[in-house]
Amino acid sequence: MGKNIVVLCDGTGNQVEGDLSNVLKLFRIAVKNEQQIVYYNAGVGTIGLSSEWGRVFQDAKAIFGLATGYGLDDNIADAYRFVCEHYQEGDRIFLFGFSRGSYTVRAVAGMIHMVGLLRPAQLNVVSYALTAYKRASQDNKLKIAWDFGRVMGARHATIHFLGVWDTVASMIVPRPDRLYLPSLRTLPYTRKNPSVRCFRHAVAIDERRRMFRLNKWEPDQIYEPLPFANPPSKIAQDVVEMGFAGVHSDVGGGYPEEESGLSKFPLAWLIEEAIGQGLLTDTVMYECLVNGKPLPDGRKFYVAQDATAELHNSLTWAWWVLELLPKCVRWREWKRCSILGWYLPQAEPRRLPENLLVHSSVDKRHALVSDYRPANILFSNTGPATPEAPKSSAGSMSGRN
Repeated sequence: MGKNIVVLCDGTGNQVEGDLSNVLKLFRIAVKNEQQIVYYNAGVGTIGLSSEWGRVFQDAKAIFGLATGYGLDDNIADAYRFVCEHYQEGDRIFLFGFSRGSYTVRAVAGMIHMVGLLRPAQLNVVSYALTAYKRASQDNKLKIAWDFGRVMGARHATIHFLGVWDTVASMIVPRPDRLYLPSLRTLPYTRKNPSVRCFRHAVAIDERRRMFRLNKWEPDQIYEPLPFANPPSKIAQDVVEMGFAGVHSDVGGGYPEEESGLSKFPLAWLIEEAIGQGLLTDTVMYECLVNGKPLPDGRKFYVAQDATAELHNSLTWAWWVLELLPKCVRWREWKRCSILGWYLPQAEPRRLPENLLVHSSVDKRHALVSDYRPANILFSNTGPATPEAPKSSAGSMSGRN
């Protein structure tokens, strides 16, 4: 039996110090030995710099990364390179991410599907492989990436488990064919991917910022572990998207530990789902970081899961400025007035996926916190369900776990 290759990609702005994201907590919980090797990528603008000007530059770069996806290329290439270097036939690939890091690992999975895995002696051409993958979306010529992998003799591999906390982002890039005006681009196979065996997505119900719109996974996909077999093997893809109370970082972590009771629910859920698929974890660290149990020496640093914990307001005044800028009605998710094809988002609620399940902690919070009444979830005696959609979009129903 092969080993586990675990790739963890953090979101823009999360620090490898102090307040830990759920990705970093998973990094600490994951076993690291010969049976399971673990890679952590801090994301754009996450490693602290010593000088004041350095920190100003880092913050500016992080904000630019949030707005545009700047820095994703390096993160995708580094994670892909790690998998190529260590993969052997029979290994199981686990990919985890939060925020922009979620999009990063979904792109890594897309690149593995289209190009395959280069051999360790070919790591010098990883940048060319990434270019071929990206050009497939630019020129709508998927054959470019397929041909690159075939010429290089890349190895076929599948993704055993892809687990993400609140995926946001498509990339905003200058388009040469449009006078270099900025345009949204979605990388190939980041919303559907037949090389992914098991997909799990923890979704923030209460996030409203326009720059943090949810990047959904398409339902009812097929997993093809042997696409070139005759006949090709086809299995229903194992997909669960689960809704949790809170804004973006209430789901993916990163707030001060004493304010992180809500984020422990999606942390526990995603780790338990991965354990069920073969992820190796340290039980002592899990009990400490997830359930708030003291360490063996009696020290206690972390809070437990708490459905009544603080739900943060991510819409600070700086983010509110963007809510008052016009947005194309094509991207409208909630009932808002439009003029000549444009509207003001004004912190519109998220339109939740049709196949979204709602975690039991959301029910519990609704029962215990009198003012918790999210606009995109209707509560009744039979549980939560998403409300009627605006006429411009399809409706959705939310189930329960």
